[in-house]
Amino acid sequence: MRPAFAAAALALLLASSLQAQQFDRGPDTTIDAATRNRVIEGVLQRIEEGYVFPAKAGEMTRAVRERARRGEYGSIVSAHALADSLTAHLQGVSHDRHLRVVYRSRGVPDEPPAADPTEKERREQLEFGRQVNYGFEHAERLAGNVGYLEIRSFGFDAEMVDSTLAAAMNFLANTEALIIDVRRNGGGDPEMVAAVCSYLLPPKTLINKFYWRPLNRWDEFRTGAVTGRRYGTTKPVYVLTSDETFSGAEEFAYDIQTQRRGEVVGDTTGGGAHPGGLRRVTERFGVWVPSGRAVNPITGTNWEGVGVRPDVPVAAKDALRTAHRRALERLLATERDPERRQLLQRAIDQVRHAPAT
Repeated sequence: MRPAFAAAALALLLASSLQAQQFDRGPDTTIDAATRNRVIEGVLQRIEEGYVFPAKAGEMTRAVRERARRGEYGSIVSAHALADSLTAHLQGVSHDRHLRVVYRSRGVPDEPPAADPTEKERREQLEFGRQVNYGFEHAERLAGNVGYLEIRSFGFDAEMVDSTLAAAMNFLANTEALIIDVRRNGGGDPEMVAAVCSYLLPPKTLINKFYWRPLNRWDEFRTGAVTGRRYGTTKPVYVLTSDETFSGAEEFAYDIQTQRRGEVVGDTTGGGAHPGGLRRVTERFGVWVPSGRAVNPITGTNWEGVGVRPDVPVAAKDALRTAHRRALERLLATERDPERRQLLQRAIDQVRHAPAT
């Protein structure tokens, strides 16, 4: 895992929901005026130091200080309420869903952009990875020889997921179309995104770049060698999305879409393209500061604030059924064997009457 992504991925992994923008806050507590003022000033300092867009950081700082001047925070005595209020006001200016002020009763770690995970954090990551099968929830063969792979998290580096990813792709290698489901995926590490893309795209394909403001550095992510069987670059691929698809999961959908490797089917995604880390403000308050930005090599932009717009827009609950049907219809259009055509047609009829999932 590259150092710039270590803290962000660990924050993701240790969150109970597997979503980078959510945190296990613990019980609330009462705060006094001195604590409230220290938190406000500390949050603004962290944003000014590290937020990916300096001009926008200045706008947020001015907006919050004006609210403080008017006394809008003066009556807040709840730690959670202060964190929620600051989050709402900062997001109201930035429209950045990664940006979030948090209060955590057990304490807040400090995650600078260039920090490597500690040995303890690495052990926790490995243990958590085993508990959730490194994000791989389901791999199965659907009717008509269509593969299905559900990935709930991209929160691990390529080395960690290698054997599990290879096993899943080996199982799916003989299917004739593939559906990859990231509807419940809150994001993670771009190295894992690149690892999955490596089974679907040619080697050394540049899929994404990140610019880090605090480091003044660009990172590139390309497809590479794989341990398992490549799925190849021609068989149909469908990516399922929802409005809960966020961050690194959005990158995966965007990469497949912009590389014209497959169709995105479902809802428009959440719209978070700015990676970063949780920066400590006090012992128990912190702010998740987006300090980098994704730059797609094809579009020159990203999905921040707008989400990934699907090629086939349907409600998330209908996405699997829709993608399965489209895959079967595409296979039927080129099939010449009469028995195989009958099998595909029966599968299409079955899918049309299947319940939403």
